[in-house]
Amino acid sequence: MRFDKVLVSIEVRLKDESLRKYLPCSADIIGRTLADVAVEYETESKAGYYPAIEFFKTLDNVDPDLITSAEQVSWLVSKLARETIQSKLRPIFSSVHFQSIQNKAFALPKVRPNQPDVKEQLVRHYTPDTVKIELVVTMMRRDSEADDGRAEPYARKMMFRWLEAAFESVAVTNSKAI
Repeated sequence: MRFDKVLVSIEVRLKDESLRKYLPCSADIIGRTLADVAVEYETESKAGYYPAIEFFKTLDNVDPDLITSAEQVSWLVSKLARETIQSKLRPIFSSVHFQSIQNKAFALPKVRPNQPDVKEQLVRHYTPDTVKIELVVTMMRRDSEADDGRAEPYARKMMFRWLEAAFESVAVTNSKAI
């Protein structure tokens, strides 16, 4: 018998109906408002890029309550994603340890002004309902004493299978046996 550990990076997007239980309105409204601010900033400054949410704190024309709302929704999304993942993966893996949780909305957008559908891409980016999570899962295997390389693909497959129904979208972005 052996214990295999796998470091897995996943990106999950919460379902709107899951968030609606806790929020008075859709998180999409925050994303749309922030996208409008970003487009206005880029148009006026000709920066050639769209800033991260943190930058909006330095602008006078941005309501601080909008940024606070984005931060609070981001915290809620991170908490709900963590709880959901913990409860769904606990029956499969011996242990589930979170290394990091980052809300994608607070990263610099990978959208540039000359791309098609800029506004919708920015709305998708700035909506704080998607998190990137790195976690280490441990599994007990009775089938082999040798390091046969099967733990990592198995962990990827099981994570996707057990999480896909709980979230709007699930993507396993990276994994590595450790």
